[in-house]
Order: sequence, then C-alpha cells, then structure tokens
Amino acid sequence: MDSHQRQNRSGDFELNSDFLSSMPSEIITKILVELPINEAVRTSILSSKWKCLWVLIPHLVFRGAITESTIDKVLLAHQGPILKFELDCPHAQEAIDRWLLILSQNDLKDLSLCFGSPTHCKVPLSLFSCHKLEHLELNGCSIYAPQCFQGLKLLQTLNLCSCDLVGITIEKFVLGCPLLEILVLINFADCGCLAIRAPNLKRLDLFGTFTELLLETPKLISASIFLDNISANDGCKSKLLCALSNIEELEIGPAFCEYLSSGPLPEMLPVTFHHLKKIWIDLDGGSKVVDTALCIFRNAPNLKTLSLSLPSQINWVEQRITGISLLEKLEVVEIFSFEDAVSLLAFAKFILSTTPQLKKLVIYKVHINNIDDAVGFLMKLARFPRLSSNAEIVFN
Repeated sequence: MDSHQRQNRSGDFELNSDFLSSMPSEIITKILVELPINEAVRTSILSSKWKCLWVLIPHLVFRGAITESTIDKVLLAHQGPILKFELDCPHAQEAIDRWLLILSQNDLKDLSLCFGSPTHCKVPLSLFSCHKLEHLELNGCSIYAPQCFQGLKLLQTLNLCSCDLVGITIEKFVLGCPLLEILVLINFADCGCLAIRAPNLKRLDLFGTFTELLLETPKLISASIFLDNISANDGCKSKLLCALSNIEELEIGPAFCEYLSSGPLPEMLPVTFHHLKKIWIDLDGGSKVVDTALCIFRNAPNLKTLSLSLPSQINWVEQRITGISLLEKLEVVEIFSFEDAVSLLAFAKFILSTTPQLKKLVIYKVHINNIDDAVGFLMKLARFPRLSSNAEIVFN
C-alpha cells in the first residue's frame, strides 16, 4: 500500500470517527438498548464518546454463553436505573440471588429469567422487593413467596413457563396483582382447580393440566385454552362460558373442546358472544366435538375469522355446518393440518360457495405426494365458483 492509499484510509477513519462522535447521546443510547449487553460493551472502542455510554443503558439483556463474572462486572459498573433485566442462560443460576438483590434496589420494571436446565432455578425472596415491576417472565424457576405476600401491585404482565410455586397458589399470586392485564401459564401440571380472579385481565393463555377452571375476569377479550384432564361439570361449564361473554379472540385445544362437549349440549348457549370476531378450534375429536363448535358458532353472530384444525374425513363437518348463519359474515377461513386432499377440496368448495363476505381462504399443511398432484390440486381449487367476488385463495 503506497502513502497515498494510507492517507486516504486514514482520512476515512477520521471521518467515520468524527461521525460516530458527533451522534447525539440519545441516539447512541437507543442503539445500545437494542444490542445484547456483550455487544453494547464492545462499542466502547468506536470513539471516546461511546466509551462509557453503555454503563447508562437502562436495558440489560444477557443471552447465550455469558459467565457469572461478566454479569457481575456489568452490574457493578452500571450507573443509573435498570428498567429491564433479561437473562437467558441455563448456567447462571447460583448468582441469581445477589443479582436480584442489586436489581431490587433499582427501578426495575421488566424482568425475564429463562433457565433451560432440567433442575429448576430457585428464585429468591428479593424478587418480591422489586415493587415497580410491570412485566415478569420466568421459565424453569421455583418461586418461593414470602409468608406475608403483599403482591406486586404494579404488575401488568405475568408469564410463567414450567415453574413451581412454593408457599403460595397461583390464585393468590394473581390476586396480589390488581393491575394484571396479561397472564400466561405454560406447562403447569397437577394443579387441581384453577381459579383466576383478575378484574383487569384482558388476555389469558393456559397450557397445562387442571381439573377445573373458574374465571372472574370481566374485561377478558383474548383467551387461548389448552388444558388436559379437565373434569366434566355442567355447572362449572356454564359459568365458564358466561365468563367468556366479552371475548373477542378465542383459541380452544382439543381436550378443552371435548370437555365442552361432555354432557347434554343445548342448541343455544346461556350466553351470546356478541364480541367474538376470531376463533381457532381443533375439530379432530369426533362429531360431538364438531357439534360443540357449531353451538359456539351459532352464538357468535359477528364472527369474522374462522381457523380450523380438521380431521382427515370431514364430510360430516360439511353436513353439520350447512345453514349456520356464521357463514354470512365470515371474511377469513383458515384450514390447518390436513392429510386428505380430496376431502379438503370438497370442504374448500363448500366454503367458497356459501360465504358471501369471504375475503381470504388460507390452506396450511396439506399432504400432497408430488409436484403433479400439487399442480392438479391448485388448478381444481382455482376453478371453484366463489359466492364472494373478493375471495382469494392462499395455499401454504
């Protein structure tokens, strides 16, 4: 490299260095917040202005192969409030006690701890000293509550996956969070009756094993319910359906759908789902499960989006759904997990010919053996008459 080239490269470096140094601190901080903390620390070599700004970022995100000593150094060097702390590292369990002690003395609002190891990480009592928490996500943790549990009064989002609660029930935990709007419970097993009383809850996701479900959630508008081994109880079933009266989006797993189908099912339910706009339901449970779904459809006069996971033989689905008034307002129909292409074509033809407001028919995961069969399938699908002139077919 000659002297002229070296001079040009040196000039480029000085220009870039000046540009980085001239950036406003607020912009630099926004950039650093979007980076994992190890990458944010490395930016200190870019210019003198960047050198110490990482110690001021309010969001600390640790993922992957992060050592305990690295996290210790970051927390000790950090200045100002820590509003968010995210840790996704299965090998950093022993030090969580001292880290939470430091975090509880800050203005922590968002805490996420994920441990992928087989043994649960014990979350210390100092968690409940983080009184300004608004969002809490724990994965693979054992949560030990204090004897005098006062709750987390500002908590709005609670996400617990594969967690154990010691010294407290999930019902009492939720009751101690009066502002809670989002509750996600995943892989909870053998919990018996689950009673959720949350006056401000708007979204509820349940995946686990419960024998009974009771809801007192007047503001609930979105729910995903995938429960196993739930007991058939007509009285509880009626109360549960009434608790979902304001729901706008609903996802129902096969076991929960079978629970709803147990016992006598009336033509009309004790509640009308006037606000229900979108529903996902698994129909692979026999004709009685389909009848349950149709009973819900009849009581949802404003349904716009219908997502179905269908069994391989669906001629009886078509027979039962014919004439249901929901077809008149449907705008989107999604069909999932289907292996019988011939039966699927028949059902798609039925939907296209009976839905005057349909905008989109989406088909996912259909099993087709070869490219020639796929081309033939698409050609037949495209030739079907459509009651709605705006209907399009999307094939995934």
